[in-house]
Order: sequence, then C-alpha cells, then structure tokens
Amino acid sequence: MGNSRRITSLLIYITPLLIISVLVAVTALKRNSDIIANSQNEAAWYVLQLQKEYAEFHLQLHRYAVGTSDHNDMMLQYEILWSRFKTILTNTHISHIYHFDGAYHQISKQFSYIQSIEPQLLALKPGDPNSLLVRQVKDNYEDLTIFLSYKFRLSSGDLLKKVKATQAMEILIYFLLCAITLLGSILLWALWRESSAMRKLAMSDTLTGIHSRLWLNQHLKEQVKNKQPFRFYLVDLDGFKAINDTLGHHAGDELLKTVAARLAALSGEHYHVARMGGDEFAVIESLAVQHEINISQKLLNSFQQPVILNGKNYPISASIGSSEYPLNASNVSEVLQQADFAMYEVKLQGKNGVVHFQGPTAPNVALPNDRASTAERFTNSL
Repeated sequence: MGNSRRITSLLIYITPLLIISVLVAVTALKRNSDIIANSQNEAAWYVLQLQKEYAEFHLQLHRYAVGTSDHNDMMLQYEILWSRFKTILTNTHISHIYHFDGAYHQISKQFSYIQSIEPQLLALKPGDPNSLLVRQVKDNYEDLTIFLSYKFRLSSGDLLKKVKATQAMEILIYFLLCAITLLGSILLWALWRESSAMRKLAMSDTLTGIHSRLWLNQHLKEQVKNKQPFRFYLVDLDGFKAINDTLGHHAGDELLKTVAARLAALSGEHYHVARMGGDEFAVIESLAVQHEINISQKLLNSFQQPVILNGKNYPISASIGSSEYPLNASNVSEVLQQADFAMYEVKLQGKNGVVHFQGPTAPNVALPNDRASTAERFTNSL
C-alpha cells in the first residue's frame, strides 16, 4: 500500500514534467521547421534582392567608368544598394538571417565597405573601367554572391544542421509521447490499484478483518434492489462492557476478534458476516436458494465455548434478533429496525438467545435448553 502510494506520487510529478518536455520539444520542432521554410522564403528573398541590387550597382559603376552612363544614375543605384543593406541589417522581421552562421557578419562587412567607398564614388571620373575601385567592387560582389548562394541553399551546412536537428526532435517527441503513454498507463493502474485497496480497506473492519458496516449497508441495498430474499441477524454481545471495563480495552479487542473469527467461520455461499460497530455484528443469510442449515443454532453454538482473556477462560453469550426480507420488511431500514426490536426482546427475556421477528403479534424465539421455560409464551409462533 505504501509502495503503491509512493509510486503514484512519483508518477504524478514525472508525468507533468514529460508533458512539459513534449511541449518544449514541439515548440523547438516548430521553430526549426519555420527556419527551414522561411529561410527559403523571407530571408532568401531579401538576400536575392540584395544580390540583384549589388549586380545592378556594379553594372552602373562599370558603365560610368567606360563613359556610357551618367554619374547620377550610378549614384542612384548606389543609394538603392545602400538602403537594401540597411534594411536587411536593421529590419527585425528578417530574423532568420541570424540562423545562418556568418551571414550577418558577412553582410555587415560588405555594408561597411559600401559605405566607405562613397567619397571615392563622388570623386570618380569616367574613362577608366579597370580602375582599382571598379575591380574592388566586382571582387566584393562576387565574394558576397558566392557566400550567400551557398548559405541559402537547402544543402548548405546551416540548413542541414536544422534539418538534422528537426529529425532528432521528431524522434525525441515520439519517445516522449511513448514515455507519457506508458507512464500515464502505469499512473492510471496505480491509481486504480490504490482506489481498489482503499475501497477494500473501507469494506473491511480494521480490528477484526471481517466486512465493515459500509459493506453491510451496500450489500443490503443491493439485495433489496435486486429483490433477493434474505434473513438478517443482529448479534449483540452480552456483558461486553463489563469485560471491557474490568480487563481493559485490549481484552475487549481480543474478545471482538475471537467472536468475529467464530462468526466468520459461518461465511460461505449463503452466509455473510460483518461488524456493525462496537460489540454488534451482523449475519446475512441468503434465502434465494433453499438450504437446510439451521443458522440460528449455529449462531448460538458460536458462543458456547468460553474465550481466553489474559490467560483465563470467560464465558460469553449474545442476544440475537433477526428479520426477513421481503416477508416482514419492505426496505433496509425496516429490516434493521425489526432485527433491533427482536434483539431487544432477547435482552428482556434474559439475553443469550435468538428472536425471529414475525410481525406485531409475536416474535419467534429460539433459546438454549436451560432457558426453555422463558420461551413458553412464544410457543405458538414457533
């Protein structure tokens, strides 16, 4: 019971952690998937536009150097290229550029170069297509084009890392889902087992081990609900308080255990025993199937032998009242009341006997032979 509770408590903590792990893994998987998708869309589009503007600027610069283009056209294309660099490096919406190792650094480096050549462009004169500035712009353009073309291909190292990370994340998610399913099943099993154990514990009397009052109430209700005939015996120990007070509660508990064990020996296909509380017990005799066993006499015989308490023998007896459903009672409450009335009749007649309730006229009494004279007034109802 204790181990089951510890396992259940542990699983209650572990299962939410696994669920959180799955959510984190799913988030990471989505992020990687977005990177792969958006890297071929959003960031790639801006990079391609940058390459296009850079190529156009190089073309305008070359034309101006050979004298086929106006200086203003060349500078206008320079301003467009400058703005394209600025947009890529400062626009927060192009966040996926940061997921490519070295891309931001390379673009930033190229932008710094473009900014640095502005004075040279303003002072550049046409007529020298092989000037150092034209060659430098061409070389930088080609370097950036090669770098970005490799970085933003699906086969590039950066994207391959993301693809592999996504695949690993998928495997991890499947593993976590399997683990959650397994642990969830174990948790449900542990909770069911603990619930069953608690129910079993509630259905058993903790002192004597026989059925409890809760079980008794439920069983009686089921019998009435299913229209199953039965006879109910209410067993009340005689002189229990005296023993409990003089010998102590430990001796009283031992007496209750002994009586419970003797009554439990009656349990079988047609009989069930329960403790109602205190020194009261109950025996339910099923009448759905005919049987020839005299349960009344067996109950009385259970108290013929003395009990050993603190090393000494003590005689015991019980006052037993019974009621029958549906012959005399129509519900559980009436069964209990009638059995209690019959038991009280035994108390009035000197205890140590069995009275069967048979309606308001007269109960049916069964007493030991040495008290037969006491039962004469009930002879007609036997």
